[in-house]
Amino acid sequence: MEGETNELELRPRVFDSYLIQLGDIVLTTTPDPMSLTIRRVTGADISHAMICVGKSSVIDSTGDGVHARNLERLILEPGCAGYVLRPLKPLTTEQLHSVISFVRAAVGTRYSMTGAAKSVLAGFVVGRRQYCSRLVAQAYHRAGVNLVPDADFCHPGELLKSVALVEIPNVLRDLSAAEEADWRDSIDHVQAMRDSTNLLLREARKLSSDIESLNDIDAYLVEHQEADVHLVQALRTSRYLDLWRDELERNAWQYHLAVMEEYERSAEGKKRYCEELLASEKLGQNRFVVNHACYVTLNALHPRKYFALKIDLYKLLTQQHARRIKAAATWLERRGLLEPELRTLLRPHTPEWFASLREWNPKQAAMTEAGIRIAGSLDVCTVCADEPARDYVLLNTPAAGPGTLRLCDDCFRIRSIDEPMKTF
Repeated sequence: MEGETNELELRPRVFDSYLIQLGDIVLTTTPDPMSLTIRRVTGADISHAMICVGKSSVIDSTGDGVHARNLERLILEPGCAGYVLRPLKPLTTEQLHSVISFVRAAVGTRYSMTGAAKSVLAGFVVGRRQYCSRLVAQAYHRAGVNLVPDADFCHPGELLKSVALVEIPNVLRDLSAAEEADWRDSIDHVQAMRDSTNLLLREARKLSSDIESLNDIDAYLVEHQEADVHLVQALRTSRYLDLWRDELERNAWQYHLAVMEEYERSAEGKKRYCEELLASEKLGQNRFVVNHACYVTLNALHPRKYFALKIDLYKLLTQQHARRIKAAATWLERRGLLEPELRTLLRPHTPEWFASLREWNPKQAAMTEAGIRIAGSLDVCTVCADEPARDYVLLNTPAAGPGTLRLCDDCFRIRSIDEPMKTF
């Protein structure tokens, strides 16, 4: 198997991220005493489990909680095993979304040392805290796939032996001495997100020890409006709202076509990046759009400054993501590697238009639907439900949503000041 070693194998190894797909399970180990103990107890040569949720991105549960990590920075020391497992029966798109959504929702949850230690014992009481193999097994169980007999209590060795999984071969490669020096000296930029998330949660837990994940903060704030000031301050001091600036500065070539053209990476490397980004986009709606819609709804029902800041953050992240998609698509189109896609405009107030608007701004969709019901006509203004109204298309393509409106003359004059548009 992939994890086997021999006496001549002395180089550290890394995973070939191009061979790893969304939903894949990554199993590893380290020379640490705790890892050695886990391997001895379980009789396996691995001690840790992760799930791939994006390009070179995995989520796992370690001592600092459930967080995302950069798979390309993970180095297996000489003699340490590493495997990539994939469901024997391919996941449906819905199942894959379920798996990824489950682990993303757990981000920030504290690690359970006791749970990890007792994971092979029967009858142990299930808790909300996580450890690595439980996180993986529960995510798949939620999607209707049972990897082990008990998703609440399992260890990495059980995942390795699961008949529901198959090993992907040749996923590891040796690091050269020069590569190793560069990799060990490079900064783990994902650590900044882990630190920021933990700072935010640490402040939130001062209000309630029951808060485990970021989602728990939202639920707590719904019931405790007086916590808004404290949590807004925590959001700001943790730098949670500012990390996107670091990402933009670090990977500017991904957001600007001109910079991408000049970026010092091989044409093949850029091609792989662009194709993988667009392939991931086709799997389903990006999480920034989903999160934006959720906070729009939350803030409409329970107005909080904390929720409003999250709306602004996810609107910005959606726009940044759209820039990446556009740059990647244009780079491929210029080389004849991708057929240009014509923009499909949705006629306002059609079922397809409402479906698109709900994904981005469910509050506006609900208001427009209410106005239409009261007026008894679809031909009213999207904003105020007055008549007469005409259809318009935004000149600056929005990052999400339909990009078309049905407006009366007054609403057109007001909206077109900040949002240039033309008749549709």
